[in-house]
Amino acid sequence: MLNSETHLSLRSVIAKTVNAISEVKTSTTQDLTLEEIRTAAREDPSYTRLLQNVANGFPSHRYDLHNDILPYWKIREELYTDDDLVLYGARIVVPSAMQRNILTRLHDSHRGVEATKRRAKQTVYWPGINSDIANTVHACEPCQIMQPSQQQEPWLCNENPSRPFESVSADFFSVAGKFFLVVGKFFLVYVDRLSGWPVVVKFGTNTTAEATTQHFSHIFRDLGVPVRLMTDGGPQFISSEFKNFLGRWGVQHVMSTPHYPQSNGHAEAAVKKVKHFILKVAPSGNINTEDFDRGLLEIRNTPNYAGRSPAQILYGQALRSCVPAHASSFKQEWQAKAEEYDRRVASCSQAAKIRYDSHVHPLAPLKLDDNVRIQDPISKRWDKTGVIMGIGKSRDYYVKLPSGRILWRNRRFLCPVHLPNSQLRDEMQQSPKKKDVAPAISQPQSDTHLEYRRSPRLHTRS
Repeated sequence: MLNSETHLSLRSVIAKTVNAISEVKTSTTQDLTLEEIRTAAREDPSYTRLLQNVANGFPSHRYDLHNDILPYWKIREELYTDDDLVLYGARIVVPSAMQRNILTRLHDSHRGVEATKRRAKQTVYWPGINSDIANTVHACEPCQIMQPSQQQEPWLCNENPSRPFESVSADFFSVAGKFFLVVGKFFLVYVDRLSGWPVVVKFGTNTTAEATTQHFSHIFRDLGVPVRLMTDGGPQFISSEFKNFLGRWGVQHVMSTPHYPQSNGHAEAAVKKVKHFILKVAPSGNINTEDFDRGLLEIRNTPNYAGRSPAQILYGQALRSCVPAHASSFKQEWQAKAEEYDRRVASCSQAAKIRYDSHVHPLAPLKLDDNVRIQDPISKRWDKTGVIMGIGKSRDYYVKLPSGRILWRNRRFLCPVHLPNSQLRDEMQQSPKKKDVAPAISQPQSDTHLEYRRSPRLHTRS
């Protein structure tokens, strides 16, 4: 049997062991993240004042509150305390010292703004958290580079010409891809924007500006000089020789923005039609055949969606072809129905615009000195930054890169960035200036700065 001293000593050892085990268990079940927030809350005077107001009750009038507590006035009935923490429903009210770290953790998944907001609504809260989340996502370099392409904008219609060959479109193309590029099968499609009358010119291997001006001179001689010529920014069309040629003939040159063929959609549609036609009747690229000539004649005789063919619009009647036709089909009765045709064209154009605009949304216009990201047309990544230096007439902008180069882009390839003006302008002042206009290679700066929202009224009251 144990004596009293041994019994007391044994009880003391057992008690110490139980206490040690209890301390270990308590320490292992503690949430270290919550403890870090509790520590930050105890050291934050504003948070301490909020905790006291929640525990003891808010005053009867909001103006009796300290400026730091005013943003919580509208949700005061939903706040409660848990030891050193304030909770808003199931969400922890985070002290200001921990907010930046919490934002970083919320964005660990690199999801978008709305997904990050939904995640925050489950766990954390502070006034202005939605704005801070948006700033965090917009300032994330990988997220901005990898963001998806922007949606299409509403249909922007050009002025309708009033007479044939007043406004024309032109574009180069090659057939059958690399095979014809090797043997030099290049073609030019020249299309009237009123009638849709197509002209196909075989260029062969010589697509220089000199050859281009020569062929255009022959077209102007045969079909008349247009008021307006729309093309893309191909090397032949942007050359000084071609520019001087159009100046001598009195032609206004309108170019589509790079990597956006939709802005020259009339010529692109004609190219698609003629290209498919050549692939079917002249797969070798030789268009000096009867099959090609008969087919092109039928294209010019085929009525459009409004019921008139390019030949009818241009010549006043259909042209005789190898397709049998009675003499009465060449009568000019359609001219008496010109007003009905015009109404049908307007109706079809309006219906097409409504269908197109039903699934698109306009993008907010950009202003001078706005900071933007530029989408690479091949990789589809937004890996360049610049500043808007000029604004065009058809949703096109001139963007100055940090290297000093100027890019011309459609609004669809430009996305506003939340980058302080001072940072981007410092980059441009430190970068060498270049006068040539060419695609940029410079990479954007990865160093970003977050600006958190706070009401100006609170600034003045604090």
